[in-house]
Amino acid sequence: MISTVSAAALAAILLTLAASSGAADPAANPPPDAMPLPLAREVVNKTIELVESKGVYPRSRAEYDQARAALLAVVGTDAAQADRTAVHGGIRTLLATLDADGHSFLSTPVQIQQRQSANMVRNAARPPVFRLVPTSRGTVLRWTPPPNVGIGAQVIDVNVKRFYDEADAHPDIKGACALVVDLSEQTGGNAWPPLVAMYPLFGNANKANWVDRDGKRTPVVDRAGLERTAHAYGGARTNPLAPYADGPLAVVVGSHTSSAGEMLLVALLGEQRVQTFGQTSHGLSTGNATYALADGSTLVLTELRYALGDGQVYRGGIPAMHPSEKGESPEAAVRMAAEWAAAKSPACAAARGAAAHDKA
Repeated sequence: MISTVSAAALAAILLTLAASSGAADPAANPPPDAMPLPLAREVVNKTIELVESKGVYPRSRAEYDQARAALLAVVGTDAAQADRTAVHGGIRTLLATLDADGHSFLSTPVQIQQRQSANMVRNAARPPVFRLVPTSRGTVLRWTPPPNVGIGAQVIDVNVKRFYDEADAHPDIKGACALVVDLSEQTGGNAWPPLVAMYPLFGNANKANWVDRDGKRTPVVDRAGLERTAHAYGGARTNPLAPYADGPLAVVVGSHTSSAGEMLLVALLGEQRVQTFGQTSHGLSTGNATYALADGSTLVLTELRYALGDGQVYRGGIPAMHPSEKGESPEAAVRMAAEWAAAKSPACAAARGAAAHDKA
């Protein structure tokens, strides 16, 4: 799953290659899994260029060099065609040598379409993203941002508008006095739509950083930029998360919180007021960029890790501050998080005080 990290990655589009047709000449009618050798060389050379100029470093230089040599050998023949399976397999072997926790990968157009279709089915069947959770100390809003598959500005546009539309469809959420951000369904994909949507939750002192392969640190959160993007796509509508711009903020994490979900988790952890509940995240806590290759496939390349401030970079799963019992469902973590948020929220305390005054 992909957590894109740059405007270029967001604006990237998939390229498609028209299949050639021909007569009796075998070269004009290659096997279904063949690709022209010049095209194969272009794909391989571009992959190596991107990996060596932008990707995280390999775990072992010798292991990488061996995989690189094997990949180049696949396209080092004099044949007119190259075996597409061998080319893609060699690329995947090369990517597996990187110190990326297995997060770098190659996707074919068919695989991308399958993921997009599965995401549409899953989102069609999911419960509302905004739900109210009653607690002993007040009503808490639970926001569960769904995973988003795809890249480009259109993905942000569609999903940010949907965020505002779904909030408008549930006016009762305005009665909540605290917030739980539930990342248990954030299995990966594109982190930018929910990041843009939740801009009110971030302050200018956010400590979440991307860390490149040479140790350079760049802030994950550009609060002003996120707000501008939200207004560009959502218009002048009031953001439903705006009432929770300060005060305690509870975040639920599950074992399926992965990739883009872990990017969102780290961004929220950059706020000192956040407490997390649930299970350790899946463990693809690295930042990827997406590149279209000339044969229509897509290279998803790990380029960054995450850290808070000057702290150590995250590796693997990120544990919850308030772990739930092993095997417990995310619902149990949501209840625990909601109780904590209501207990710590000044707005919930004020609501309880007003209710007690009315009874008196």
